[in-house]
Order: sequence, then structure tokens, then C-alpha cells
Amino acid sequence: MPLADGTNDQREDLAEPLPAEWTRESLTDVVLYGTHASPPCCKVRALLKLAGVPFRRRFGKASGAYAKFPVLFVNGCQINDSYVIFKSLAPVLFGRPYSDDDVALEELVTYGLMLSCEREAFADVECMKRWAAVAGLGSGISGFAIRHFAPLSLASKGADRLSREHPDLREPVEYMVELKRALDDRGGRFFAGEAPGALDASAYGAIAVWAAGENAMPFATLALERSGLGTWYAAAGAAMPAVFEREGYWPLYT
Repeated sequence: MPLADGTNDQREDLAEPLPAEWTRESLTDVVLYGTHASPPCCKVRALLKLAGVPFRRRFGKASGAYAKFPVLFVNGCQINDSYVIFKSLAPVLFGRPYSDDDVALEELVTYGLMLSCEREAFADVECMKRWAAVAGLGSGISGFAIRHFAPLSLASKGADRLSREHPDLREPVEYMVELKRALDDRGGRFFAGEAPGALDASAYGAIAVWAAGENAMPFATLALERSGLGTWYAAAGAAMPAVFEREGYWPLYT
């Protein structure tokens, strides 16, 4: 059921669907709340950039009953949770709803691959240092302090929590193998065909924080290579430029 303020909880559909008459061109007031190096936020940035929708970014969580991010405001309508954002917004942006197969893969990306990558990264201090660099916290005096004095090892508690809360989580490469199999079954360069669509933005955004150029983490690089998703990943990234462009000021990058 909806939260106290009427907005959707995690994995919960909107109480009222977005207006059927909305199109990509009608989205004139779009605001994303979140942080720069959050994979769910990266997913949503990839979606909006792929669709060519201008949007503003705000650091942290939005006011209201939903305690997490991302939160997206679209023409005054609040949508919480990247899973629900994609399901709700894909028809508006690309002119067709998520199919049942798309929804199943979106769930695999959001509640399988993305959580698995987080667990893998949180368990490794060196990965957390690379994540700090992706977040914009890895250079200069501030970066030195984070690399050498910040208790990045505490992130291992996050890995333990994910293992407890999601005991059936598999390794990242297993989810990527499943995605590659689905991509091959569809027979196109992308999940949406010969051009990328919403599901491509979702999968790319879920992986990109961990596989970001010179800060790529070994587990992500290896998983892309072993799964055979590397070619797709590179092509998807080329279609969604500037996903890692920062806004705001240190340390409140969004």
C-alpha cells in the first residue's frame, strides 16, 4: 500500500499510473534526488540521458515518507525506487510498456545484479577506494584523507548486511551470464533491438559505477569479460554519454 504521503514504497507500483497522454516531449519539469556514485541513481541518469530528457539533480533524499533514493519528480509526480521509475517511465520515453520479460530482467538487474555488485565492492577496501574516486572524493587533500584515514573498511559491514538480508544472492558474473543469454535470445545489439532502450539503460547503470574506466573494479571487469557482455557494455556506454558528469560541490556531488 502507499506510504503515509501517498507515494509508492520500494517495488510498489504507483497508486495512479502516469497520464496516458504523456510523451517524452511533454516531460518539462524533471528532478532527480540522489547521489553521484549510487548505482540506482546512475541507472536513472542513464535512462534520462538516453532518452534526451533534460533534468535537474538534487543531492540526497527528497522530503517525504520515502527514506531512500533515487526519487524522481516528473511534472510534479513523485516516483520512488529505480525499479518503479523504469517500469513507470519506459512507456512514456520509448512509446511502449515494459513487457513481462522486460520486467523480469529489470528485477534481475535491480534486486540481483546491482545488490550482488554492491556486496562484492563493499567487502573490499581497495574497491571502496575506487568507488570514492568515482564519487569525486579521491583526489587532492580530501582524497588523500579518505584513502588513508577514512574507515573504508567499515563498508564490510554493508557486505555482511547484504548477505544476511539477501542470502540467495549469487556472484555478479552469474547475473551477467543470465543477461547475456537474454540478449542473445533477443537477437539484437541491445536488449531493445538495434538501438538501446530502457532496459539497456538500467543494466548499464547498474554496472557502470563498478566498471568506470580507470576506476574499474577487478570483479566487474572480470565479470564483463567472462559473461561476454563487454561488447554490449561498451556500446551502451557510448549511447549514454556524460552519465558520470558531476553536479554540486564536494562532498555533495550528485
